[in-house]
Amino acid sequence: MDASRGRTPVTVVGSGVSGLTTAIALQDEGHPVTVTSAEPPSYTTSSVAAAIWHPFFQAPDATYIRRAAATYQRLCGLAGEPGSGVRRRTLTEYFRTGVAAPWWMAAMADREPFEARDVPAGYASSYAMAVPVADTSRYLRFLVELFGSRGGQLRRSVVTDLRHETTTASWVVNCTGFGAARLAGDPGMSLVRGVVLRCAKPPGLDGCWIDDSDPALPTYVVARESDVILGGTADPGLVSTLVPADAVTDIVRRCTTLVPALGEPQVLDVRVGFRPARVDVRLERDADVPGLVHNYGHGGSGFTLSWGCAADVVELIGRPAGA
Repeated sequence: MDASRGRTPVTVVGSGVSGLTTAIALQDEGHPVTVTSAEPPSYTTSSVAAAIWHPFFQAPDATYIRRAAATYQRLCGLAGEPGSGVRRRTLTEYFRTGVAAPWWMAAMADREPFEARDVPAGYASSYAMAVPVADTSRYLRFLVELFGSRGGQLRRSVVTDLRHETTTASWVVNCTGFGAARLAGDPGMSLVRGVVLRCAKPPGLDGCWIDDSDPALPTYVVARESDVILGGTADPGLVSTLVPADAVTDIVRRCTTLVPALGEPQVLDVRVGFRPARVDVRLERDADVPGLVHNYGHGGSGFTLSWGCAADVVELIGRPAGA
């Protein structure tokens, strides 16, 4: 690697969870970092996510599991830090078919045991495991403050040319999510609209529940400190922020069937986010632009893969000279 690289700041483009965790991981290794984004973190897709650590792929993938496992460990560490917005909660996942154990739980068995649970009507098996969950507004704010406390600069600017950015920094890391379709000229990017409901939290409700047997209608309930998130939808290609009343009704119906303790949820607001979908995550050095690294295309796994992908970016860039 060119030893001159790393002596001047790294620029991370994008201020969602992938951009912020990548920036902090680079700081961990001694890199001075600037995050550049057209919008603040509170306006990114990450801000409306349920933010539960949970691998959503339906087939084993060693790279995915390695990145998810690294993220799990980092988030569990953050769960003990005041103000992080991260807390470990019990996730119960339900399956329509009988399985000996979810593939991703088996891969994580050396870090956290799982246990079988009673199976409700309509399901063949279910399992429980403690996983990290983030309150997105608090967690993103925590990341911004941590980044800033280390001298990181957060710059509001519209980036139109990634190659140009490499003329002012040693390295540029592209964490723009769906923006990479234009900035990186990636035809493999697409949008998947997700709708979630933020509801009042019933007394005593704690934990998370998931049934993702239907990829088009993922059903999940995530209890947080002061509210509960109900989801959801996975609407490929939809870009409207208008949500029909029957879609809200359907989410409530599915979630209360899954978790009867919800009762009659009081919907506080309806949130819409656009997941940056891709067949697989693009995490690599650009073949044509020296000094440019890509880290995007996480789909609905942004929080689950964030720290693991950030660590891989660090490996691609290396440590700054003298660190």
